[in-house]
Amino acid sequence: MEALRPEPRAPPRLRLGRLLLLLLGCSVSCSAAWDLVLLHTNDVHARVEEKCDHHGRCSAGVARRATEVRRVRAAERNVLLLDAGDQFQGTVWFNYYKGAEAAHFMNSLRYDAMTLGNHEFDNGVEGLMKPFMEEIQCPVVSANIRPDPTLAATFGKSYLPYKILEVGGQRVGVVGYTSQETSALSKPGPHLVFEEEVDALQPHVDKLLTLGVNKVIALGHSGFTKDQDIARRVRGVDVVIGGHTNTFLYTGTPPSSEVPAVTFNEAGDVVRSTGNPVLLDSSVPQDADVLADVERWRMNLKNYSSQVVGQTLVLLNGEAEECRFRECNLGNLICDAMVDNSIQLPDEVQWNHVSASIFNGGGVRASVDERTRGGSITMEDLISVLPFGGTFDLVRLRGSTLRKAFEFSVRRHGEGTGEFLQVSGFHVEFDLSRPPGHRVTSLLILCTECRVPLYQPVQDEAVYPVVLPSYMVSGGDGYAMIPNEMVKHNSGDLDISVVSRFIGQRKKVYPPVEGRIRLLNSAAGGRGPAALVVSLSLLWSVCGAIELGSQGKSVSPASSSSSSWWNRRLHRPDGKRSPSESRKPRLHPGEGVLCDLNQFDFSDKFIFSFTL
Repeated sequence: MEALRPEPRAPPRLRLGRLLLLLLGCSVSCSAAWDLVLLHTNDVHARVEEKCDHHGRCSAGVARRATEVRRVRAAERNVLLLDAGDQFQGTVWFNYYKGAEAAHFMNSLRYDAMTLGNHEFDNGVEGLMKPFMEEIQCPVVSANIRPDPTLAATFGKSYLPYKILEVGGQRVGVVGYTSQETSALSKPGPHLVFEEEVDALQPHVDKLLTLGVNKVIALGHSGFTKDQDIARRVRGVDVVIGGHTNTFLYTGTPPSSEVPAVTFNEAGDVVRSTGNPVLLDSSVPQDADVLADVERWRMNLKNYSSQVVGQTLVLLNGEAEECRFRECNLGNLICDAMVDNSIQLPDEVQWNHVSASIFNGGGVRASVDERTRGGSITMEDLISVLPFGGTFDLVRLRGSTLRKAFEFSVRRHGEGTGEFLQVSGFHVEFDLSRPPGHRVTSLLILCTECRVPLYQPVQDEAVYPVVLPSYMVSGGDGYAMIPNEMVKHNSGDLDISVVSRFIGQRKKVYPPVEGRIRLLNSAAGGRGPAALVVSLSLLWSVCGAIELGSQGKSVSPASSSSSSWWNRRLHRPDGKRSPSESRKPRLHPGEGVLCDLNQFDFSDKFIFSFTL
């Protein structure tokens, strides 16, 4: 397809997803115009393989991305390929390769520069250095990360505040930034300071201008709000490319295959800009060499499911008749793992920034029997327990929203529905004799601003950080109050990665049922009637290809791209999670359902192509 250069359109309209491109300093006329083509990705989160639906329609994957990059480079001059961070975390590719896969395929596509996202620090500085920083060949930029003397001579020399790139006889400055909140969102350790982005960027942009570089791109991972702040306040920046908050933006009509363009005049001012995301659907073939490389790397994942994570001394009860009706010990273990994964260094005010988590009981899909294999817990066991491939995200919610959520969790108690909440860091009491919406009689949360943690009443006007599954963050199981009322949201780590790490650290687990949830006036002790356990014949899929129509919201059916266990992430057409067909659910060719756009992850579906 020939590259298109459409004329400027109406002001941009914003849509959900993972992109920001802000153009600054535009002037009315230009002379000796010079075009710069920017291809950029962000929040890839270890999405290496394509996804295919049951009709054989495939999308995404690094091999398809390679084809589009090669096409644009062949058709256009002055092309840069940039990444705005969060290559790490999200699939078993990262669980196994720890970032080596990201470095390898970024090198294969010949990225020109990248910045660091918060998830790059999920395995600490050492886990970022080895293997990723030692193997990545493009410059890594971030101007607001300051190491102390402990890391200055090692990690401090692995990245730059900015990089000047020579493109078509012109010099282009790329200055980076990383979320100031990284210390709370990830695990960078005590030897790195993440400075306020605007204050950190301005001196380096000033230096670039002093050096005669009049085309400056800010490439960062701090979220849409901060990106806009940088665009307004940092003098000398021409373009902002950002990630982190999953904000999907495009200009004019829904995304097409056009190659966007931004034109500079001799003074380095942007005088014209065009461009939209490019959907990597089945019309984009996979690069044969890169695809063969993907298959070679995938061979090592085949034995991953049989790896032993740890041992349980007790039955990990994940049966629907327990976890959808009352506190269950497997729900307790999952929720404790969610909080433990967010433990950070204390400060003078808090022992930790978050103390509590909630998890929809319908998301617990299987039990682990302590009498099988001597209680060994394998990755296959965990994928049976958590087959949906979500993440555990950090959300800030008002106490009033938490109260609504807990009321919602028991509005249909006794019907076996999946919204009943399992918890950690909460003590909650329900009176089931009361009408729905008025059943919470006590709601306590573990304090964080205290030297000795204790349970305190939830205050409606207070704002609490809580860890939730991404399924609930998007409103799954009917929890619309969460996306509608949340104050802040930060994406987290893959669910099975969190739970497997929690078990592995302890070697042996034996979670009890300990009275976190009290049910008063519950008929039959809260156990659901056997008649509720029914056999449903449903068609399954993993959310895959997406087709954006005139309103940008139509979604096509999709299914697992292979029979590999890590792709078994199931949803029903009504948005609820699937009932447990067996202890180890399987997908088969020809089975598929529609998926909800609000639950869709755009990170592996688009390469964002903009010409400057």
